[in-house]
Amino acid sequence: MQLSDLESWLTEKNLRGHWQMESGREEFRPHLWKWDDIYKGLMLATELVPMDKTARRTIQLKNPSLGDRMTNTIHLSVQCVMPGEIAKAHRHNAAAIRFVIRSAPGTFTVIEGEPAPMEAGDLITTPSWTWHDHYNSSSEPTIWLDGLDIRLVSMGRNLFENYPRDQQPRERPAGFSSRIFGYAKPAWMNSEHLTPPFRYPWEDTYATLSALRESEGDPFNGILLSYKHPVHGGATLPTFACELQLLRPNEKTRSHRHNSTTIYHVFRGEGLTVADGERLEWSQGDIFVVPPWSWHKHENRSSQDAILFSIADWPAMMALGIYREETD
Repeated sequence: MQLSDLESWLTEKNLRGHWQMESGREEFRPHLWKWDDIYKGLMLATELVPMDKTARRTIQLKNPSLGDRMTNTIHLSVQCVMPGEIAKAHRHNAAAIRFVIRSAPGTFTVIEGEPAPMEAGDLITTPSWTWHDHYNSSSEPTIWLDGLDIRLVSMGRNLFENYPRDQQPRERPAGFSSRIFGYAKPAWMNSEHLTPPFRYPWEDTYATLSALRESEGDPFNGILLSYKHPVHGGATLPTFACELQLLRPNEKTRSHRHNSTTIYHVFRGEGLTVADGERLEWSQGDIFVVPPWSWHKHENRSSQDAILFSIADWPAMMALGIYREETD
């Protein structure tokens, strides 16, 4: 018997030798999606896909090196709700975030009975198994990023449940959570969720960025902010973290790598990220991914500030005790 005969026999029996693994392994590569393409697809979808035909009208991003998915752990898509539309209430065991790109007063996400205004630059979390719906009572389209840990969750099983009605009742005033989990907290109240829903207003986030603008910053990320968990102050969610970084005009960062995946959205500005030797030239609205264990560095190539929003799975890697990082 030849080796090729053995391998054919193993294949017939749904088996494989360890020596065959290297040749069949997917190579997760960096990739960049241009905003013009994403936006065109999204606007055409608003004309062709009514909300009564889909649970959510989103454009999903697929990495050509991975086939049907963006990364192996976390996922990002772009959603649009048009004036007068409702995205029906449901819940799932995948945790999600909304980072708002465009909005007008009158658009809300309702999570566990609390309406959260959606304004450009806001970050809103919908932790695992929390009821949520969206509605737009403004006169303009609202567009945001949906980030989920769905690839991690699907290692077990994705669970999903529709709410009995299109919208859940609004039982709490807007801003309730920010009061409960702010700096002055009610002593008698505890969170009913291990990770409660929370809204991080852009006004507060940008004020912090601006206050730190003259500081030295992080050598690998510029001025880097982490959206902290509202109860214990750790990562945004148990499985992934949300961060925001400011690259000042002509700023260049040092190179480093880590075995966590990071997805970036260019909220403002333009520049360049080199990941595994690939030059990803980005401008406002673009989305790109840096795979695990890829050497990468950023550069703001303009005379204006650049701001990158990102989600990364390092909390999951740390919880498993397998996180690693190297610097140049």
